[in-house]
Amino acid sequence: MTPTEVALKEKESAILQSFSGIFPSIDTFYATCYLIIRNGHQWEQEKSDMWEEKCETVAWFRHKIERILAQNGLPGEDIVADIASDYFEDYVHYIDRTFDISNDEYINYIKQLQLI
Repeated sequence: MTPTEVALKEKESAILQSFSGIFPSIDTFYATCYLIIRNGHQWEQEKSDMWEEKCETVAWFRHKIERILAQNGLPGEDIVADIASDYFEDYVHYIDRTFDISNDEYINYIKQLQLI
């Protein structure tokens, strides 16, 4: 468990309430944010079809998460930046982190984020 994950556990209730029950746990919130950041970085690296639009979508989700947290008195930019830092730390050490959520669950969380 990273220091970011430990710090998020301390704010678990406030973070989960900010998202109106979308995320069943702080681990799911962390995993979703981490995967959003990882996907954006991978698209940026690969520069596949429509990579710029995909990266804009990632930025939109990052800002939305930051804004929702900030509206609830939490340091949204710092929280998302810390999760991004965890991802990039893993990236430079060639760690391919996995999480206990399926692709379908991840997509469902993304769709729900769009609606709030």
